[in-house]
Amino acid sequence: MVQGLCDAGVDRHDDRLDMAVEWIKQRQILGPEGDWRIYGPQVTPGGFGFEYHNTWYPDIDDTVAAILSLVRHDPAAVTSEPVLAAIRWVLGMQNKDGGWAGFDKDNNQTWLNKLPVADLNNLCDPSSPDCAGHVIEAFGLVMHTARGIGLHLNPWLEIQMTAACDRAIGYLERTQEATGAWYGRWAVNYVFGTSNVLNGLAYFERDARVRTMQQPAIGWLKMMRNADGGWGESVLSYRDPAQHAGRGPSTPSQTAWALMGLLTTCAPDDADVLAGVSYLLRTQTDVRPNSSAASWPERQYTGTGFPNHFYIGYTLYRHYFPLMALGRFVSASDLESEKRCSDEKLRR
Repeated sequence: MVQGLCDAGVDRHDDRLDMAVEWIKQRQILGPEGDWRIYGPQVTPGGFGFEYHNTWYPDIDDTVAAILSLVRHDPAAVTSEPVLAAIRWVLGMQNKDGGWAGFDKDNNQTWLNKLPVADLNNLCDPSSPDCAGHVIEAFGLVMHTARGIGLHLNPWLEIQMTAACDRAIGYLERTQEATGAWYGRWAVNYVFGTSNVLNGLAYFERDARVRTMQQPAIGWLKMMRNADGGWGESVLSYRDPAQHAGRGPSTPSQTAWALMGLLTTCAPDDADVLAGVSYLLRTQTDVRPNSSAASWPERQYTGTGFPNHFYIGYTLYRHYFPLMALGRFVSASDLESEKRCSDEKLRR
């Protein structure tokens, strides 16, 4: 939610945002416990957990979300100890294939899922493109922000982050599907995975590999847009991606994911971007009586617990993802207007 409010232009000094950020910082896991230490005994702690009080199992994706929230709230946080500790932990959790998983490091012996005792076919926790994309988005934001405001990161840490992102881009190049999309392990599904990866790759466009990946991914998102202007994807895409990847009734969260992915390379006046924005504006119908407060209704499950077995309806997905997407659209529109004004002045 902190990211959504910051993207939407809420004053970063708002007391409620400050309180939320402090709440996040207080939940960083810095103790001696941790199942992750089995494969990473030299890795220093600094992760954040998906659940309350589960200090043995911090996860990479939520740790990255914390980094993004802290830095978007206060750019100077790039050199703060909570952010640096989180970065060091995530660096230590990178898998040998260049990607990142949800909770584990190099827990990728997927043949174990074929055993009769396999629990929901999820005994393992291999790398997934959505996690890798999320990590390089956070690392890219930290390095870009530090340069932009003149703060100096520890040189060795920056070298490590750059090398980790280089390996991750190689992983993402290998895992891009023939359609141009990427699989999403932790939310439904290819729309989510593709959006996460595009948001990460946007910070590394000087890399020739990135440019060759972006175009087919953007093309796939555009092709998957529904006639109502939104995007949706059924949980059946995990079972039969050939038939269901990127297809399903439009939802606010999935439309927001697609929009954020498109905005990494498309102009704000792009026809598909405008169609998605129009869909979100038109469907904000969950209005609180006698109040200006409003949100979006969403009945479909768009969060993933265990593919093909267990899905989650996260209550706030329907709110903060559209908030992020619309905020980024407004920011991109403002930048485009400033550029046009500047170009007009140069012509005079």
